[in-house]
Amino acid sequence: MLEGTVTHQLKALSEHAMKKQIGFTLIELMIVVAIVGILVTTAFPFYQSYIARSQLTKTVAELAAYRTATDDNMMRGHYDFNAADLGYVRSNLTTVLVISNTASAAGVMPAGANFNLSGSGSIIVQMDSATQDASASVTGTIINFNRSENGTWQCDIDESLPVAAGTWKASYMPPGCD
Repeated sequence: MLEGTVTHQLKALSEHAMKKQIGFTLIELMIVVAIVGILVTTAFPFYQSYIARSQLTKTVAELAAYRTATDDNMMRGHYDFNAADLGYVRSNLTTVLVISNTASAAGVMPAGANFNLSGSGSIIVQMDSATQDASASVTGTIINFNRSENGTWQCDIDESLPVAAGTWKASYMPPGCD
């Protein structure tokens, strides 16, 4: 009888010992939380830079699309066209399109004016945060597409306002612009 009880107890003890533990210890959870925290604090600035750079590149591409319509109007002898004539649709990242005979300077948008009869002029937008869509790092950046008398276009980024605010990084500059 004693033998059966001891055997039963040993069997119960071995079954209990063979059961797997389920779950994590507190220290394991704390280590995981610490690692995730380090990754987030390291990755967040890179993510913010990526967003700013991609928004600026998107805005440059959107503005570049209006060069063809501008050239078309001038080939037809129309130098007094407006944004609607170009088919302009406001982006969620920019203010209104300005058509001018001069480019922006020192962070100031020029007044709207016709292109020069020689064919030179600028189409311009400014990055805007009024819709809360543009990154604070590029808010105020002015994108100019300047057309020379010979019909060539040049992209010029006026980063005066973000530089003054301390939010501009040289890595934001899109390829083909200066």
